[in-house]
Amino acid sequence: MQRRHLQIACFLLTNCFIRQTITTKDDFTGHQLFRVLPQNREQLDVLQKLRYHPPEKLENLDFWSEPTETGGKVYLGVSPEQRKDLETLLSKHRIPFEIIANNIQRVLDEHAQRNLETRLNDEISVYDTYLDFDEAMSWLRRITFQCSSRCSLHNIGKSFEGRNLTLIKVQSTKEPSTGTDRKPSIWIDSGIHAREWIAPATALYFIDRLVLDYDVDSEVQDLVDGYDWYILPFVNPDGYQYSHVKNRLWRKTRSKIAPHAVCVGVDGNRNFDFHWKSVGYQDDPCSDIYPGPIPFSEPETKAVADFILSRNGTWSLFVTLHSYGQLLMTPFGYTTEKPEGYDKMMKLAKVAKLSIENVYRTEYAVGSASDILYRSSGTSRDWAYGVAKIPYVYTIELRDQGEHGFLLPPNQILSSGIETWEGVKNLALTMDQLERPKSPWNF
Repeated sequence: MQRRHLQIACFLLTNCFIRQTITTKDDFTGHQLFRVLPQNREQLDVLQKLRYHPPEKLENLDFWSEPTETGGKVYLGVSPEQRKDLETLLSKHRIPFEIIANNIQRVLDEHAQRNLETRLNDEISVYDTYLDFDEAMSWLRRITFQCSSRCSLHNIGKSFEGRNLTLIKVQSTKEPSTGTDRKPSIWIDSGIHAREWIAPATALYFIDRLVLDYDVDSEVQDLVDGYDWYILPFVNPDGYQYSHVKNRLWRKTRSKIAPHAVCVGVDGNRNFDFHWKSVGYQDDPCSDIYPGPIPFSEPETKAVADFILSRNGTWSLFVTLHSYGQLLMTPFGYTTEKPEGYDKMMKLAKVAKLSIENVYRTEYAVGSASDILYRSSGTSRDWAYGVAKIPYVYTIELRDQGEHGFLLPPNQILSSGIETWEGVKNLALTMDQLERPKSPWNF
């Protein structure tokens, strides 16, 4: 009983401390979340112009989702100063909208409170808590130690602010049956967009399953025996930590383009050197979709590309985790033309979709990124297929479809992890069956 009282006292003290220091965070009091519903092509054009060529008074609206189709839902974070101008614009073009959150700060506080309450347990869990960067690295070191000889940590570079870009390699201790010294490999990353907290949480869950299920799940054992798994939970650690301590809705990296720049950061998923700056970007350093001054201007994206290319020819599968939207996407984003391997990728995507939906009936759409999301260039997905020549490449946009958006409650971490892991696991198993005749790695 005394221990429980102590836990509650510590919780209250921590809660008070967080409330006391919350003034140091960016304040979204009075900011509202709009849901806008374009009904025809003209209205969609208005929203797309607002996104890519906004008038001065409506610059840097926070697009939580993109205007891509008539009848689709577009979510917009709007400051008190912009609300009247936005409502005037929408009314002028008779675009239906509703305000679904009157005060985003209240939503942020509730989200933070729920995450804080999960920390009453003695040990922080990846199943129900959004860990900050340092906590996640501590957990990663512990599970690597627990995994012993099958796991190792590798720093593939440093972020702009000097944080390690740490990935875990999960591999089999079995010796290969051929003379080659390299197995085929699987790459999974997350966290390139800082505010998409469910993505790193899901990547950590994947690691948990690969480590803990190896001795009890024959399918996991087959996948670890047959492939080297490389998982980078935080492509953008600076932005992710900034979203914990300063601005929960921060998206970009934290690099400084110039010593006295007004705005900082680059959209890492517009910064890869493949059809860079051709579509779906804003050439404004203050924009959330600013692609950077040059391709690979960001040390984070350059480190990812360098590492992947250093092992070129070994990669079988590339998966990058994002949120939100419940989408499973193949290349390309920069064009509506389909890649050569589109049919094979779609076959596996449909396997993953059914596997995900069979768990909790969470419905996913599948297709190329330009078809089911929007056109974008300089993405890691398109680069992985177009430059690194990885045969199976996917972006997975995780839960949900807009009810919570980027603020998915921590009580959905576990269910998101379970269903998404089922999808990725069965995708990889099907890939292995399709490619096994071509692979020497038959155990």
